[in-house]
Amino acid sequence: MKELIKELSNAKTTQDLDNIKSKWLGKKSELRAKFDALKDASASKRQKIGAELNTERAKIEELIENAKSEIAMRILNKQLANDNFDMTLPGIGGAVGALHPVTIIEEKCISALRRLGFVPVEGPEVETPEYNFDLLDIPKHHPARDAQDTFWIKKEELLPRTHTTSVQSRYMMDLKGDESKLPIKIVSPGRTYRNEAIDANHLAIFHQFEGLWVGHDVKISELKGTIGFILKEIYGNDIKVRFKPKFYPYTEPSIGADILTDRGWITIVGAGMVSPQVMKNFGFDPDRVSGFAFGFGTSRLAAEFAGTNMREIYGMDLRVFKNIKGVK
Repeated sequence: MKELIKELSNAKTTQDLDNIKSKWLGKKSELRAKFDALKDASASKRQKIGAELNTERAKIEELIENAKSEIAMRILNKQLANDNFDMTLPGIGGAVGALHPVTIIEEKCISALRRLGFVPVEGPEVETPEYNFDLLDIPKHHPARDAQDTFWIKKEELLPRTHTTSVQSRYMMDLKGDESKLPIKIVSPGRTYRNEAIDANHLAIFHQFEGLWVGHDVKISELKGTIGFILKEIYGNDIKVRFKPKFYPYTEPSIGADILTDRGWITIVGAGMVSPQVMKNFGFDPDRVSGFAFGFGTSRLAAEFAGTNMREIYGMDLRVFKNIKGVK
């Protein structure tokens, strides 16, 4: 051991230590030869000799590791002594991340609608046809129920929701037709799933942001005002908005809203007054209770807001995210 300690004290670099370790613990070391010779020792002596050799090996490894720590500290102190770096300076913080464009749009919508009295609600992403289709007056023969439009988990029993309107169905059914709980104003943001052909503006998994206002004497003028208010909150007061007639099974009458972009008019939202049949399905008298619903394609809103397309919004190419406007 005295020879080993002397060699370690003379070592200057980690490479010197590696050479010493190879000499004392390597395949050609004296210690390895002693281990190889154990097979020739008698059974009565083999255990004792083996224990002594293991103790010796552990001691050698400890001495080498201690020497390695001393050399590392010596090298560090030498670098610090020759460096003008001030160790008392505060550290450099890591880069701060940014919100995803979809999250930015959701937060803008929720913030705007809170000022109008709306509250966010959530629901399951795996739904039953009752809440996703039946209560919304979407009949069994409707194309939306077909496999080319819906990812069925179990045919006619379970599916990933195709819209967040299913959240509104659940909320309304929980009211059990009690008019004393009206008016209600809710928004249901979240992920939805459809069997879509994927292109720059269509995806199989995307985000929606839907709202529902039900009460007494709710008018379509309030619906148009709400949609216009949200779009101005997102894009500013100069945004051009137009409304046009549409058809949806669960609203009557139905409208769509377009915004004017560099690529022309883009449909952003579908909406309408809740149909009398859907109101009956929810347990309310349509002669006494009215309401409107609207649904934004959050992903499309985010893409337009960020100056890119839906496919890029969900891609993880950081080069794209560094260049799109609206994301800092």
